[in-house]
Amino acid sequence: MPTFSFSKIVDLTHTIYHGMPVWPTLPQPKYEYTAWAARDLYTMTVITQMTTHTGTHLDAPAHFVPDGKTVDRVPIERFAGEGVALDISYKKAGEEITLKDLKQFDSEIKEGEVVMIYTGWDKKRGLNKEYLFMWPHLGIEAAKYLVSKKIKAVGIDGLSIGGWMDKVPAQGPVAKSSPVEVHQILLGAEIIIIEELANLDKVLDGKKTARAFFVYAPLKLVGAEGSPCRAIALV
Repeated sequence: MPTFSFSKIVDLTHTIYHGMPVWPTLPQPKYEYTAWAARDLYTMTVITQMTTHTGTHLDAPAHFVPDGKTVDRVPIERFAGEGVALDISYKKAGEEITLKDLKQFDSEIKEGEVVMIYTGWDKKRGLNKEYLFMWPHLGIEAAKYLVSKKIKAVGIDGLSIGGWMDKVPAQGPVAKSSPVEVHQILLGAEIIIIEELANLDKVLDGKKTARAFFVYAPLKLVGAEGSPCRAIALV
């Protein structure tokens, strides 16, 4: 639990719904009622399709590291901790978050803590080009810097910690740095990655940095490389 008192809980989690935006080459979630209380005396829902990277979710080392830890093998204390939210919302569409961008907060980024990066991209959430392809993202040197700071987790409010490098009919690659390498650097150091966060502006409350106790616990899925999570901040 946090070593400081807190006055509010901020929900950092997006809702999951039919037709929601997801990584453009992955399927959207599908779920349906198999029973209704008005008819059957109880209600039951079955999930018929959903990836482990749907909505607000985390990446465990196994996502990009051969023989890396899966979510069920990561110690529970890695999924919560004190940390800091950083306002980097000045970055433009598709821009890389650089070493310089992070080093301005050097004294705020502490060993063994959590770093949450606010770009404002959660406010663009929808089936539009900006949200699906153009979010600001970490570059390789910035990822190496976070490893050097020995943090336990890093989160961002875009679709991924790395940039878009795939190709679909409407959009080619955006990122200059390899998102695969960015993930490998972070996950290779067993830094948990949380993606598609929401409401970090409510943690910051108009400030450039703000401290909080963050929780981002996954489902305990055996052998899974990631999981949806219910992320919150105790501010």
